[in-house]
Amino acid sequence: MTYSAAERETIGLCICLEAVSDIVNHSLLTFRDVSAYPGEAEAIFPSRVHRDLFLIRLLDFVKETGSKQLTGVAGSCLAVLKQACASQCFNINGSIAELQSSVDALEAWLSEMKEITLWLPTLEINAKIKISRLEFLNITGNHSKHNLSRLTGVSRDVAKMLAEHGYCVSEDQIPLALDDFREHLAENYFVYYSTWLSELLNNIRWGLQSYLTPIFFMSYKTDPADVPMYTYEYPTEITESVAREWFWRLMNNVRSRPYFKKFSGAHYLKKESSLEWQDE
Repeated sequence: MTYSAAERETIGLCICLEAVSDIVNHSLLTFRDVSAYPGEAEAIFPSRVHRDLFLIRLLDFVKETGSKQLTGVAGSCLAVLKQACASQCFNINGSIAELQSSVDALEAWLSEMKEITLWLPTLEINAKIKISRLEFLNITGNHSKHNLSRLTGVSRDVAKMLAEHGYCVSEDQIPLALDDFREHLAENYFVYYSTWLSELLNNIRWGLQSYLTPIFFMSYKTDPADVPMYTYEYPTEITESVAREWFWRLMNNVRSRPYFKKFSGAHYLKKESSLEWQDE
């Protein structure tokens, strides 16, 4: 099927909006207002299972490659959103601005590099490692998702990462040490940063809401004779029947609004995890 740019963007935006809503929602996260700092909040996972699912879905959102056939982009949801910020098929009076800034903010957070110290007792190494946060997420998100027999690629990446930092470890030993990485990354690093990440993801959801609200109000029509009934008038660029179904679904997501209000993550959870503390 050949879709127009607006139709491709519609499909991509709908997929991305639903994907981010699958991460930042009341089933996966609980938020607690910080009484000492009005307007700030902390994100809390009800259980380890909720934490692992958060990391799995986050990795899927920012890194895992989707089909170009569906969205027109051979990349992750984050890549699809970047493309939408470039094509801006539904931009009305600068409505794209909030989405653009929120996408840029998450990408900048993921790409930041800072040295952390990992005690790996299985390997008897106290490793100092400096890679991007996305690379750390790739290790822990995949470990949360797969059993050890499915982690050969991650093990290869970890062995290469250690070698690049001066630690020579056989790739065969790495699967035995992945629990050490989980203890540091899933149970410490990303628990500490989960509040900040939740804020960044929630901002993307609100950015999508801001971007699409003008086209929603232009398209949304009610039936005066039957008030609960409504329909959508399709933009002229959206003509294919399947693309129109995606547009209807996208507009219904906008109509439903984000699950969480806008919030600022607690400032003390935006400094350094204990893994980043350096001895003076």
